[in-house]
Amino acid sequence: MTSQPLNPNFKATIKQKLKGQHFMHLIGFDLTRIECGVVEGQMNLENKHLQQFGFVHGGATSTILDITMGFAAYSLVPIEKGVVTANISIDFLNPGDGDKIIAIGEVEKAGNKLVFTRGSVFTEKDGKRKLIATARSVMAIIDVPN
Repeated sequence: MTSQPLNPNFKATIKQKLKGQHFMHLIGFDLTRIECGVVEGQMNLENKHLQQFGFVHGGATSTILDITMGFAAYSLVPIEKGVVTANISIDFLNPGDGDKIIAIGEVEKAGNKLVFTRGSVFTEKDGKRKLIATARSVMAIIDVPN
C-alpha cells in the first residue's frame, strides 16, 4: 500500500496519541515502526499475557492487532480525523509461545469514510518467528475533538 499521508506530520501525531493509549502501556506493548500505512509493535511475553495452557491469550493477540491496524489506518487520515474499529476478524493459526510477540498492521485500501487493513502476529523464540494469527479490520474515519 503506497498511499500518501494526508497529515505530513503523521509520525509525530501518532507518537503524541500514544500517550493516551493507556491499555497498550498497561500490557507493555510498544510501537517499534511507524510508516505511512504500516505500523509494527512488540512486547516481551510475561505470565500476565498467557492463558491457562501457557499460550498467549487471544485477548492479548486481539489487542495488539487492533492497535497496529488502527494506527496504520490513522497514519493516512487528515489531522482533524481519527479512526475507530468498525469490524475486526481474527484467525488464530497456531498456539503462541515464545519470549516476544510482534504485531504488524498494514493498510489495504484507504477511503474517505473507511480504511481496510490486515494484520499479522508472530511469536519469537530463540530468534525464530512463528505466525500465530492473521486479521482483517475495517476502521471508520471519525471527526475528533481538538
